Amino acid sequence: MSTYAHPAAAAPPTPKDMLGCVSSKLRKDIELDIGDIRFYRKCMDEAHLDRVAMPASDRGFLVGISLNSGHRRNIFNGERRIVKRFEADSIYIRDFSEDYRADLYGNFDFVLVELSRAFFTRLSDEHGGPGIDGLTCAVEQKDPVLGHLARALDSNLAHYGAIDSLFAEQMGVIVGTHLAQRYGNLRDRRPRTKGALSHAHEARAKELLIERSRQGASIADVASECNLSRGYFIRAFSRATGRTPHQWLLEQRVGEARQLIEATDLTLTEIASFCGFADQSHLSRLFLKATGTSPGAWRRAAGRQIAAHLDIAQDRA
Repeated sequence: MSTYAHPAAAAPPTPKDMLGCVSSKLRKDIELDIGDIRFYRKCMDEAHLDRVAMPASDRGFLVGISLNSGHRRNIFNGERRIVKRFEADSIYIRDFSEDYRADLYGNFDFVLVELSRAFFTRLSDEHGGPGIDGLTCAVEQKDPVLGHLARALDSNLAHYGAIDSLFAEQMGVIVGTHLAQRYGNLRDRRPRTKGALSHAHEARAKELLIERSRQGASIADVASECNLSRGYFIRAFSRATGRTPHQWLLEQRVGEARQLIEATDLTLTEIASFCGFADQSHLSRLFLKATGTSPGAWRRAAGRQIAAHLDIAQDRA
C-alpha cells in the first residue's frame, strides 16, 4: 500500500527577509536595527520574477532608494496594478499599515530605511506640529537628495561598528526629516533659536560623545542632556563645531589612534579595538582618509623621527 505526500507538505517554506524577499536570492543582504530606525542593504543581480506578499502591520514606513537602473515591479492594490520602473535615485515609499503585494523583476540595488511610527510621533512633537498622517510620492519619483544620503549610508553599512552607531542614527534622523517634510505634512512651527548650542552644552556634548562612544553613543541621549531634540542637536552641533557629531567623533578617535601608534607598541588591531573602530581595516580606511597616510606608514615614520632625535641627543652628549 502506497501513501501520497502532497508536494506543498513536503517542501519547507522558503526563508524570507523582513521585507518579504527570498533571502537566498540576494547578493547583498544587510540589516541594521538601531531602535526606531532600521537600515537595509539589498542587492539582486538576476532579473527573474520574485513575488512579495505581506499583511498590514504597525511597523511604520519604508523608503527604498535605488542605486541603479533596470529594476521594475508591478504593485497590486486590489484589482488595480501599478507598474513602477526604477532608475538611479528613484524611490518608493511603503506604508506598512497597508497590505503589500508586488511582482519584482530582479536586478535591483537598494538602500532602504524603515522608520517606526514612534519615530514620526517624536519628530512631529519636536517640530511642534500635528501628527504626520502619511507619506506619499509619485510613481516615477526621483530624489537626488535621498540618493546622495543612500550612497553615504552604503559606504558605511558594510563597515558597521560601535563608532558608526552614531552615524546611523544621525543619517536616520536626516532621512526621516526629509521624508516627512517633502512627502508628508511636517512643518516646523518652533522658533529656530531653539537650535542654539551654548558653550556649556557644547562642552558637555563633546564629553558625552567621547565617554559613550565605545558603548555606542546615542544622539538621542546626548541631545537630551542639551535639552534639544535629535534633529535640532545635529544642526546646532554642526553650526558650533563645523562638524556633525559623527564627523567630530571620528576626528577625535583618529587623533587618539595616531597618539597610540606613535607612543605605544600596541598592534593596529589592538588600537582599532581600543579606539572603537569595527576592526583594523576600518581604522586603516578612516586613518588614511584623515591623514593621507596608512597607520603602518605613520608608525614607521614616527619610528624614524624618534631614532633621529636619539641620534641628535647622543651626538650632543
